Amino acid sequence: MAPGRLSGILHKLPRVSSPDLIVGMDTMDDAGVYRIDETTALVQTVDFFSPVVGNPRTFGRIAAANSMSDIWAMGGKALTAMNLLCFPGGKLEIEVVEEILTGSSEKLVEAGVVLVGGHTAEQDEVLFGLSVTGVIHPDMAMTNSNARVGDVLILTKPIGSGILSTANKAEQLKVEIMGPMIAAMERLNMYASRVLNKYDVSSLTDITGFGLLGHSLAFAESANVGLEFRAASIPLFSGVRDYVDSYFPGGSAQNRKYAEKSTYIDQGVSDQMANIMFDAQTSGGLLAAVRADQAEETVQALRECGDENSVIIGRVIEDPGADQPRLIVFP
Repeated sequence: MAPGRLSGILHKLPRVSSPDLIVGMDTMDDAGVYRIDETTALVQTVDFFSPVVGNPRTFGRIAAANSMSDIWAMGGKALTAMNLLCFPGGKLEIEVVEEILTGSSEKLVEAGVVLVGGHTAEQDEVLFGLSVTGVIHPDMAMTNSNARVGDVLILTKPIGSGILSTANKAEQLKVEIMGPMIAAMERLNMYASRVLNKYDVSSLTDITGFGLLGHSLAFAESANVGLEFRAASIPLFSGVRDYVDSYFPGGSAQNRKYAEKSTYIDQGVSDQMANIMFDAQTSGGLLAAVRADQAEETVQALRECGDENSVIIGRVIEDPGADQPRLIVFP
């Protein structure tokens, strides 16, 4: 669903107020956070989607990495998960279902997350994902609403997976293109989160369905700040520029419609690059606002732990004021 429409619906829903709700729906954060006692809060999330690659085990791995990412984007520790699977009964071989679930379980084992159950339903289209529960100290939850002016923005994975996944469905892309993208989508954000927890990070989110600029807009609005990006610094998956004109997904176009009214894109930035920045990602990287004097050290630590594409892509600036764009993209 388009982010603007989703936000409008969520604000209209009746809800129970609770002083123990630390993070709810208002800030479009990655997960909900609910206080259990003085030292423990639950972190809860759910996500599922249709296959983004043809190999079912690979799809299972990506889906699990994507679902668990929301816990780590809040700075939490993922504990348990439940599978959510829809598939066309009688039309899909049971071996395919087994491969999806096996791939997912491989990533749960890597993360030390306990699979406690799940739910299946028969329908025409395959959909798979997980609900995940984690924990965090109530005072330590990382949200998208505390970015400080002067902080530096760090991104841990390249972008463009939505475009390449769409292109691959139409014309099978070479392994030189798909291989690095799949490896990045399978990469757990748990490792980057552990590194970032050691530094002075004011705000954190992961880049998934709303794209880099869609998630960044929520980041900026929640903290009442602006964000400035350098397009040339943003890491892209290999080959994405070759396919963006022909395979820009409908969901990514909705992201652009939602966020561009609050975005200034310098004329030196190509429309191709702008579209890539709006592209919906699956199991994308973390976007962190880090204290400026720690930024270079943080990037180096991220790269050393295995997130080799981590890079500084911009900075947090002052609130631009009413009717002014919160996101600014320079070449």
